[in-house]
Amino acid sequence: MVSLRNVPPTRTLLEVLREDLHCTGTKEGCNEGDCGACTVVLGEAQGEHIKYSAVNSCIRMAHSVNGLALWTAEDIAAQDGTLHPAQQAMVAQHASQCGFCTPGFVMSLFGMYQNHVCQGQTISRELAQEELSGNLCRCTGYRSILDAAQAMAQLPPVRVDESDLLLKLNTLRQSTRRLEAHFSYISPLTLPELLEARADHPQAQIVAGCTDVGLWVNKMHMQFEQVLDVSRVAELRRVEDDPHHLAIGAAVTLTDAFAALVADRPQLHTFATRFAGLPVRNSGTLGGNVANGSPIGDSMPLLIALGASVVLMSQRAGSIHHRDMPLEQLYTGYRKNVIAADEVLAWIKVPKATPTELCRVYKISKRFDDDISAVCLALNLQITDGRVMHASIGVGGVAATPVRASQTEAALRGQPWTLETVKTAMATLRGEFSPISDMRASASYRVQVLGNLLQRFWLESQGLQSINLESFTLKEAAL
Repeated sequence: MVSLRNVPPTRTLLEVLREDLHCTGTKEGCNEGDCGACTVVLGEAQGEHIKYSAVNSCIRMAHSVNGLALWTAEDIAAQDGTLHPAQQAMVAQHASQCGFCTPGFVMSLFGMYQNHVCQGQTISRELAQEELSGNLCRCTGYRSILDAAQAMAQLPPVRVDESDLLLKLNTLRQSTRRLEAHFSYISPLTLPELLEARADHPQAQIVAGCTDVGLWVNKMHMQFEQVLDVSRVAELRRVEDDPHHLAIGAAVTLTDAFAALVADRPQLHTFATRFAGLPVRNSGTLGGNVANGSPIGDSMPLLIALGASVVLMSQRAGSIHHRDMPLEQLYTGYRKNVIAADEVLAWIKVPKATPTELCRVYKISKRFDDDISAVCLALNLQITDGRVMHASIGVGGVAATPVRASQTEAALRGQPWTLETVKTAMATLRGEFSPISDMRASASYRVQVLGNLLQRFWLESQGLQSINLESFTLKEAAL
């Protein structure tokens, strides 16, 4: 167990590892959660088991791992020097060249090993590609790294002593104080504690996974005197499965939130894996993404199309207050919202799928994996007897906030689901917004793509699948 004192609230885990603990095996590459060179694995007690999560240490606040287990590339070999299967497989498959990215890949492989191989599961090529999407390599071309991921299971097994680790984590939990008024980093464990802390410290910067705030610290050199971390609040880490909706706590990770959404709507799987690399999804939370309100944040267009609402909570005059609103009403301008200084975003409520629903979401970005959208379009139509009875459309990347395409919805509602209707709606959609040109796309490109995506939606509804990347395989391409 490692104990450090006088750690500033915005000091990153990577800084603590490299500069304070001299664990220099963990590398700094992009310093913004994109390249994966800084990947480490966190372990957290969940009942009688350990949950393993690969995360980016460069944008993770050091205080957020208080009380958790942590592995770096320097920790996983045996005491006699025998390499862990994640390391040995990389050697055997010649999966490292310059070596700078290798520690990050090894730790992502270690996370896969714990979560899949140790559970008796097979690592397929597709799974390896999905779970390594947050790691970039500029030398090998990835084939040998994917080979290593699949080869780990053939090596002599290595297991973490979870019984001993659970005892240590329990000792840490009992000895660690979370909520202290004079602390610069406040990490409450319950919802009442969180609301009390927010009422007492309205000026504190709220964080969860820090996948955005970490960028503010690293790239904009922002500092905060006091930080309020919601990621440990037990009530907000749950997904509640109501008969009519999913209630997703604001502190639920993107990985777990998308798992719940995909369980209800399996067609969202590809979009969920493209949201970001796995280490970002393991740290970031759905509540943080929604509250941040970036116009190119991918979850909001989807949630708008699904008819999601948010619940804001506060403690005033000794009692707890809450207010609900449609998600799109949360935003007032670029990264501006209606959340009061003493409020927190507590829940995102998402209606469940219906039998007549036709739902798709499309992300357009320069890089397929681990990239930010230029345009995101989510469509959810209720079609009965060939007629559009209801239309709900969310759009990102075309305005100062994530928005609902109200005019296009009106153009579709009540109309027959025909090509003529779609062509009219395409023209409406292209004229409904006035996007800007920036480094990701020109305004004209965004406008054109919006209509094209609606046409793609129509074609898919008619059974055309060859235009989907999901249906594309290397074996078929080689024929």
